[in-house]
Amino acid sequence: MTLGWSQKRFTILKTYVGNLSGENYELTLTATTLVSHETISSITQQVPAQTILGNVALVSNFYSSNEKGCGARYKFSDWSVGGDAFTLVADQKFGPILWSMYTLSDSRGEDGFVLKMNALTGPLGEKDNKDIELFVNRADRWTSLGTASLDLDAWTATFRIPNWDEKTPTPYKLVYRETHRDNTITKSEWSGNIRSNPVGRPVRIGVLTCQKDYAFPYAPVANNLLKLDPDMLYFSGDQLYEDHGGYGMIRDPAERAILNYLRKFYMFGWAFREPMRSRPTVCIPDDHDVFQGNLWGEGGAKMTPGSTASKGGYREPGRMVNAVHKTCAGHHPDYYEPIPCQQNISVYYGDMVYGRVSFAILGDRQFKSGPERVDTRSNRADHVTDPNFDTLVLDKPGLVLLGERQEEFLKHWVEDWRGHDMKVLLSQTVFAGVATHHGNYKNYIKGDLDSGGWPQTPRNRTIRIIRQGMPLHINGDQHLTSLVQYGVDRQRDSCWSFCTPAIAVGYPRWWRPDEVGIPHENRPAHGLPQHG
Repeated sequence: MTLGWSQKRFTILKTYVGNLSGENYELTLTATTLVSHETISSITQQVPAQTILGNVALVSNFYSSNEKGCGARYKFSDWSVGGDAFTLVADQKFGPILWSMYTLSDSRGEDGFVLKMNALTGPLGEKDNKDIELFVNRADRWTSLGTASLDLDAWTATFRIPNWDEKTPTPYKLVYRETHRDNTITKSEWSGNIRSNPVGRPVRIGVLTCQKDYAFPYAPVANNLLKLDPDMLYFSGDQLYEDHGGYGMIRDPAERAILNYLRKFYMFGWAFREPMRSRPTVCIPDDHDVFQGNLWGEGGAKMTPGSTASKGGYREPGRMVNAVHKTCAGHHPDYYEPIPCQQNISVYYGDMVYGRVSFAILGDRQFKSGPERVDTRSNRADHVTDPNFDTLVLDKPGLVLLGERQEEFLKHWVEDWRGHDMKVLLSQTVFAGVATHHGNYKNYIKGDLDSGGWPQTPRNRTIRIIRQGMPLHINGDQHLTSLVQYGVDRQRDSCWSFCTPAIAVGYPRWWRPDEVGIPHENRPAHGLPQHG
């Protein structure tokens, strides 16, 4: 219902509902003045009863015909609702603390096990409290572990607690205190449990990727996660897409781009905060999280104005990219080498030892070379569609996949076996081109420069490095579920990769090797079962 008036100030809005013949409701919306309660404007509308589902929103200037850049002319304050038709469900409140994410990792040093936790709020006002306090319950007594201040871009408060007792499950709560105009203080809490370190049994991991908003809030997935009760969660990227929520795109300046990102990212947290509140969560950003359809980061370089993603580099301001990294990965264990790259863009690669498994966390887009370093001769720089094209010309000297810094980290990681018995590699995408067709069923792809299979020389070098530790490589991005064994010098001479299915996709892929004549050896029998 749309209500219009010319007065600049009003305080009271009232809605009345009347039942008509059991088929329609009559809704009346009235605006009145504060003191005299005189009616400013009123509107009545009949709607089908089945459309009255709940949820109330108050919006100003919500017109699709508004000119671009035309902002709201009114604001709301002291908004409250009441009446017999309203039900208060405290567990469904979203804010001030929106949700939390944490990791628990064996530092294999004097800090013992280290708890890292991010508390996330929405953007707050200049005079609002900017501190969050963390409490834990030990021996039936709540004890404060201190406060952390909110980062004013990412709106995250990060806690680092060394020498954590990893053997004991521990309840926690995050507390935000809000001071009102009358100087009264209210407390908002968000609570959960820090799990004990799972040892002596297999570790169960919930792995998720790629969530288009047409399936929001992904309730079957989130509810099944709770039922399956994994020991930890891994979100491999694309927690959002550029068109998430119908909010449109704001790319510049950094402050507005960050706000545009946050309201999209909050849909991810709203959907999965229940599974995340009481188990470790690893969450890495991918290309769409930083508002790019594809990302070849070129070590943090700034994308040339007027160019496309295939040129390489980041389109968004470095400050916005850093806010993305903080919201996704700010709670990860201490990074291996936290020196920023170009544009002062942060890095987040490092390891986490949990359940006697060492997880290497990579940013496999951040240093990768852009396709325009080579001549693709293709109608799309990321996907080579010419079936006669020799993809070997795409492998030229000097091209980068992970970059020297992450390769050095992997060399150290595969040799370090302290505190664990198995290794798992976590990254955005698979180090091979697994799909044969993209976009539509007949669109054959000769080479996919967006996958980790390109550039080939640094890809092969990476596979040789990790082969020493034989980790399971878990990744996402490709929308096509696959289980493959890597090879370099010969087929299947290295470790296995599992690419998880997407939550909700907007771009389909297929694996149809027989139809395009891809040679293979020692492939297990497949197809429909034969009946005699």
